[in-house]
Amino acid sequence: MMKKVSGKFVTAVCMLVLAGCSATPTKPGDAAPGIVYNKPETTVQKAAVDALVANGFVVSKSDAEYVEGARPHKVGLVVGSGGESAGVWLSSLGSDKTAVKVSTAKSLAGIAGQKNWDKEIIAEMDKSIGSHQ
Repeated sequence: MMKKVSGKFVTAVCMLVLAGCSATPTKPGDAAPGIVYNKPETTVQKAAVDALVANGFVVSKSDAEYVEGARPHKVGLVVGSGGESAGVWLSSLGSDKTAVKVSTAKSLAGIAGQKNWDKEIIAEMDKSIGSHQ
């Protein structure tokens, strides 16, 4: 009985440690390039959510001007992959234009097996709502 309880405890602690190791994406500065869609902000926000999900992210926040998600950690042979977080910032430029900036953050746990997902997220948004400027 004690062995079963301690095994569950170790599993719970490991899950908390891995969850705590995820990085928070930071908004790219004003000088960083962004893209513009000729679509209203609500349409682009939905496309951002769909793009994160299509790329294996679990969406944790979805507001009118910000969408965030994280990829679950996976254990590999040498280095685990996953654990990346991505943020999509939206700015309305009028009723039919929305500026977008995407940023991927890598966590300390498994950083060697992680990648930048910015291009894949934008490509998936393009598939959903058409190409950007």
